[in-house]
Amino acid sequence: MYNHMKNIGFKGLMYVREIGKVADIKEKTAIIKIERRSSCGSCTACGMRKDQNEILLPVANDLGAKLGDWVELELKSISILKASAIVYVIPLIALILGVIGGYALAEQLSKDTELYGAIGGIILTILSFLGIRAVDPLFNKKGDYTPKMISIINLSSKGEMEDGK
Repeated sequence: MYNHMKNIGFKGLMYVREIGKVADIKEKTAIIKIERRSSCGSCTACGMRKDQNEILLPVANDLGAKLGDWVELELKSISILKASAIVYVIPLIALILGVIGGYALAEQLSKDTELYGAIGGIILTILSFLGIRAVDPLFNKKGDYTPKMISIINLSSKGEMEDGK
């Protein structure tokens, strides 16, 4: 298996590609098992936690892959950047705004500004994560943040072992 970025498509758009094995088929969806590689490091962009060695990703089975097939998946790198911005930048902005709002409220009420700032930051950060979680299904419906199956591969013809190493 591999993970690499390839500059293809229009206007130099980058794609991240990964190979995985079809672990299950559910109606028109293939469940793809992808193993963590050394190139992944501690990246969690695909949803794999740092303590996981593999992840199961549901992907539209547009190519008719069968159980046990090796498939190549592709995701626009801009989608990864957008998702990272949503998950990291929005809560950071919420934290900053919460601290500022807490300080302002504390000054109005003649209370402890540091305590109110901390509480305001924590509350808005939690609310931002809840908001992101609430709109997550909307992002998933569009399909911009899910990998697409682009090919079914015969790994044995490439001289690779059955486990893909």
